[in-house]
Amino acid sequence: MRSVFYPTLVNGPFGDPALYVRLAHRGEALLFDCGDLHSLSTRQILKLSAVFVSHGHIDHLIGFDLLLRNFLCSRRPLLLYGPPGFAAQIGHRLAGYTWNLIESYPLTVIVREWGEEAGVEVRFRAAGGFRAEAGRDWLCFGGILMETPVWRVRCIPLDHGGIVSLAFLLEEPLHVAVHKDALESRGYAPGPWLNRFKDRVRQGDGGGEVVSVPLAAGGSQAVELEELCRQIAHTERGMKVCYVTDASPSEKNLRAIEALAADAHLLAIEATFARRDHSRAVERNHLTAALAGEIGRRARAARLLVFHHSPRYLDFPQLLRLEAEEAFGGGT
Repeated sequence: MRSVFYPTLVNGPFGDPALYVRLAHRGEALLFDCGDLHSLSTRQILKLSAVFVSHGHIDHLIGFDLLLRNFLCSRRPLLLYGPPGFAAQIGHRLAGYTWNLIESYPLTVIVREWGEEAGVEVRFRAAGGFRAEAGRDWLCFGGILMETPVWRVRCIPLDHGGIVSLAFLLEEPLHVAVHKDALESRGYAPGPWLNRFKDRVRQGDGGGEVVSVPLAAGGSQAVELEELCRQIAHTERGMKVCYVTDASPSEKNLRAIEALAADAHLLAIEATFARRDHSRAVERNHLTAALAGEIGRRARAARLLVFHHSPRYLDFPQLLRLEAEEAFGGGT
C-alpha cells in the first residue's frame, strides 16, 4: 500500500510532543499536539487544516503562539480540537496580547472541545479583538471530531491524573490504489484528475457516472466510473495512524488504547519511563516503554513510534526505544 499519511515527530522522541502529518497530494496537513513548533516552516504551518490537542499541559500547547502568529493574516480559520475546558484555555492565551490594530484581519480561531458528553464550539474573531463569542453545541457522534471524504479523526478520552487527555485516530475510510502500469497501457495521462477520481470512488453511489479521462497523446476519453475503477485501480482497507500520549497506566486506559489502535498501520505512543521505573510512571501518570510496546503488540499495529521520553534517560537515548521494541516484538 502506498502511504497517504506522512507523519513526522516535530521534536524527536525527547522534545515537546507534536506529530505533523502531511496528507499526500492534498496540499494540507494535520497536527497532533502543539509543542514547540519552531522547526516547522511557515509554509508547513499554513498547510494545517486542523490541530488536535490532547490536553493543555505546557509541553503540549506551548507552540500555540507561533501557530497563531503564522495564521494571523489568514482567511482560512485556525481550527483547534481539545478536551473539556480547552476553549477557556485558548481564550486566556488570546487575552494575553493587545489587539487594537487588527479590526480588518480576517482570521477566526475556532475551538471545539469534547470529552464524553456533547461537544462545544467557541469562536474568537480578530475583528472582535479575539474575545470569546457565546459557545454553541457542536455534535460529535462516536468521538468523530472531523470527517472529510478522504480522512477522519476520532478520539477517546483517557485519564491523566484526574484530567482528560484525548487520544486520536487518523483513518482513511477506504484506500484507493491506482496502478501506474494500467494508466500507461491504456494511454491515460496522470494528473490531478486522479484525486477527484479517488474521491468519487470513496463516496460510492457512482453508478452510471462518466469521468473525462485525459489522454497522454492529447484530448480525453469518457469512461464510466465503475469501469474506470476496474481498469486502473483497486480498493482496500484504509490507512490508520493512532496518536496516544499522557495516559495513566491504568487497566482501563490500556484497554481503551488497545481498542482505538486496533490494526493501526502506525501507533505513535508515549514511552516516558523505563520498565524499571514503573512506580514512577504510576506516580506521574505516564506509560512505560514496555507498556507502549505491549499495547502495540496486542493491538496488532504494523509499526510502533515511541516518543515523549523523560529527560532522565538522555544518557541512554536508545533505552526506551529498545524496551518498547522488545515488548512490541513479543519479548519479555
